[in-house]
Amino acid sequence: MSNWIDIAALEDIPPRGARVVKTRLGCVAVFRTHDDKVFAIDDACPHKKGPLSEGIVHGNAVT
Repeated sequence: MSNWIDIAALEDIPPRGARVVKTRLGCVAVFRTHDDKVFAIDDACPHKKGPLSEGIVHGNAVT
């Protein structure tokens, strides 16, 4: 059994952009890099607790 679920097509997330997926456990930020890699993480900045999905994608990092 797989724990992966489809949430969107790659084209639904802009290059160097983000989308938010709401789950019963909280919001998940899904990011797409300039070279089409996709990453997902809790949508809360560890420093200021703001939404990471509003950050800027730089390579494999978000600020």
